[in-house]
This record gives sequence, structure tokens and C-alpha cells, in this order.
Amino acid sequence: MRAWGRTGELAPAMLAVLLLVISWPTAMKLGGPAAASGYGLGLAVTTLVLLPSAADLLRRAPTWVLPSLVAVCVVGLAAAFVLGFPPTYGEVMGVGSDRADALDVALSRLADGLYPYTGTTYLGNPITPLPGALLLAAPFHAITGHAAWQNVAWTLLLLPVLNAGRRLRPRPTVLWALTVLGGLEVLRQFVIGDDLVTGAVPAVAATAWTLRAAAGGSTRVLVVAGVAMGVATCTRPHMALVVVVVVVAVAVASERRRAVVVGVSAGLVWAALIVPFLVGGVARFSPLHVAAKVTGDRAVTTGIVVVALGAVAMLVVALRLAPPSSALGVGWFCAAVLFAPTLLSLARRVTTGSIADLTLGAAAVPFAVWAVASGSGRSRDGRPEWSAPGVPTGALSAGDHGRWGRPGCEPSPCGMQGGQRVERVIAAPIARPSATP
Repeated sequence: MRAWGRTGELAPAMLAVLLLVISWPTAMKLGGPAAASGYGLGLAVTTLVLLPSAADLLRRAPTWVLPSLVAVCVVGLAAAFVLGFPPTYGEVMGVGSDRADALDVALSRLADGLYPYTGTTYLGNPITPLPGALLLAAPFHAITGHAAWQNVAWTLLLLPVLNAGRRLRPRPTVLWALTVLGGLEVLRQFVIGDDLVTGAVPAVAATAWTLRAAAGGSTRVLVVAGVAMGVATCTRPHMALVVVVVVVAVAVASERRRAVVVGVSAGLVWAALIVPFLVGGVARFSPLHVAAKVTGDRAVTTGIVVVALGAVAMLVVALRLAPPSSALGVGWFCAAVLFAPTLLSLARRVTTGSIADLTLGAAAVPFAVWAVASGSGRSRDGRPEWSAPGVPTGALSAGDHGRWGRPGCEPSPCGMQGGQRVERVIAAPIARPSATP
């Protein structure tokens, strides 16, 4: 069996476990314990055995094969989104999304000049997405009338994010296919319009861009990346922890000043998006009702404050003990904090007997698959598959080079050998720049 690279089997196995946990309720509804166990076994075999072999076959296949397979996947996903699940599975898989309706209601009220957060969904639930989610969904709602169409765009965006560019590479591409087609809950949410998974993809893209900008971009580019990070994470309250992880990673691999630039840029965006909606009173700001997922109370209570402060404290301790210095580390740190709602829901199940919602941590999936892609293997020319040609290898590397911080680049004479452009990129040990970029 071919290994995924120096990261071994641990990271892909962790991804498989994550997909299994969030998909377990859906698998149970489809066929009970036998179906759920069979799905878990099939997912493990596919992730650890079949996909590495498929990636090796695609590496040796003609260049047209991989794009053709991706095109087939995209057509299939688009058809599934438009047609929905067969009526036989409609009750189990769902025929609509309360989360998508929340975006539609909020955006429709905004278009009518009304306060968006006093509306309710067709199930009578409050509007919980933060203003960043409304901003990201607005173009799709304006064009199609339904915010759920963003699922198609963000699912497609995940592919170049995993490949670190437009050029398709076998392993990141098969990881994308595994996630969007093999992740049962990921596929279910995509089809019905839920945005827990797809809504995190812009945050992954912003994270990758910020890491690159911190590695060698100008301060102006870093500010723009920080702004993008602010918009992409201002979708749900716990996404703020992603900003904390990225800021710490930038401080470790570059300069503290550059980390401050990212943190301040993202923080100002959060303030600019949220504060206007607080003018009429905090009580009307319904995204705070998301606390009910943890405490059962649709309000800011002592319990949710304690939970939030405890989560921040544990994250700070973890970042202090093992600060992330690679895309692999950043990805898994972000996946861990976004998976926390599932663990909190399980804890509430144990303490109060309420029903646990294992799907709450689905937003961790895009970060987890990005982390695996960032640490998987090398291409034919010896570069890690996640690094784009012409980009310093350290900017996105993980398993093989350890740090993505500003490397030393030593290009060879960029001439032509055998009709191909030659360029050698060498990753140097991380070092703090001595001068402002």
C-alpha cells in the first residue's frame, strides 16, 4: 500500500474519523447500526487504501484523465443539487434547509430595508448567521433568489484551495472527491442547502492566503488578506477562534508586527460588520441564540460565558504549548476548535440527557481536508504537491518542510532545458526577518 507521504496514515485516518462522526446520525437514519458501521468501514478502507492507490494511478495516467474525472464529479454534484435526493430518501436526508432559509429571510429583509435579525425561518427559528455569512451569501441570493446556491460555488472553490492553485494534482484532488462525495453528511448538507461545511471554505481560502502573505507578501497585501479573513470568519461566533490560530501562526513564522496586522485587520472587520446590528439593542441580535446549541438557553447566560472563556483559555494553552508553524498545524488547530461544538453537544447529552447533535462540528471538515492535503506527498518534480510553481515551498508546506514561514529561495538560471522551464525552490529553516518587508 502506498503511503500518503511522511505524514503517514495518521492525518488521513483523522479525516476519516471526522467524516464518520458527523455522518453517523445520517447513516443511522438510513440503515441503523449495520449501515453506519458499514459506512465507517468503507470510509476507512477508501481513505487509507484506495485513495492513495488511485492517486498513484492518476499520477501515471495521461494528463486529460484527472480534469475529465473532476468534470464528471462537478456535473454530478450540480445535478444532485438541482434535483435533490430521490423522494424515497427525502424524509431521511432532508428536502430543505432551515439554515439556508435563515439566510434568505435575513437578506430579503435587508433588501426591504428591515432589520434582518427579527425575522424567523419557516420552522420558527431565529436568524443565527453572523453578518459575514449574509455578506458572502448576498451575491447568490441576488442572482438566484436562494442563498443555497453558494454551496455549489464554495464546493468548487475548495478544489483549487486544496491544490494551492488551478493546476490539479492527484492527491489533493482525490481528497476533495472523498470529502464532497464520500462524506455522507457533507453531501447531504450540500444538496439540501445547509452551509455548515461549505460556509467554512472561504475561511480556509482566506487562511491559506494570509499564510502566504505573511511568508513574503507586502504589508498592504497582508492587510487585504486580514480583511478577507475577517469577512470569511464572521459567519458564526466560534469562527473567531480561527482568527486567533492564524494570528499565532503568523507570529511564530514571521514577525509579531505582521501578526498584529492580521489580527487588527480581521478584528476591525468583525466590529464593522457586527456593531451596526447592535445599535437597536443586543437582545434583538439573534445570532446570540446559537448559545442554545450548548446550554439550551437562547440568551447570553453565565453558562455560555463560562464555556466561551474556557474554550479560549484551552486554545491559548494549546497554542502556547504547540504553536502551529505549518499549514498542517494551522489546519488541524482550526479543525479542532470548529469540531468543539460536537464535543460540547455530547457533553450536554451526558450531563442533561438531551439529544446530541454530532453534525455541529461539520465546519471542521474543510480545514481538516486542507491540512491533509498540505501534508501529502510530492509531485513528479520533487515539490510538495500543495505548493504552486513559483511560490516558495515554505509558504504552504507542512509535513516535509515543517514550516511555511519565509524561506530562502534559490532559483536556478531560469532557462530552458529540454523545452521546459527549470526552477528550483529550496526551503530554508525558519527565521524572523530582520527588516520590515
